[in-house]
Amino acid sequence: MRIAIPVDTDKETIVQRTGQAPFFAIYEDEKLVEFVQNGSSEGGRHHGSTHDEHGRKDDEEHTHGHKKDIEGLSGCDVILVQMMGEHMREALESLNVKIIKIRKKDGEKAEEALGNFLNQSLK
Repeated sequence: MRIAIPVDTDKETIVQRTGQAPFFAIYEDEKLVEFVQNGSSEGGRHHGSTHDEHGRKDDEEHTHGHKKDIEGLSGCDVILVQMMGEHMREALESLNVKIIKIRKKDGEKAEEALGNFLNQSLK
């Protein structure tokens, strides 16, 4: 099973908002296999200062932007997240990635949250 976890620049601390994660740590079961850069963080590029600036007609384009940003997650089975916006959710679902919500107490570091997920002991 390939599992993605959104992490900060230290590549171990879980980022609260998935779309703002600079990297995704990719694990195959318990083994870290790679880090995938979030396309929206390349060169400091983001989708605008707030999601509220987008109108409804921009929703499809916004989701498409997230799909492009997370192409590197193709092939992942699961992503462990604390929070995510609607467009990121739609982008992940289009890649058939199952979204598992976790809380801070499930682990602030990727390895801790991964262990709790694999041991089926998410709090």
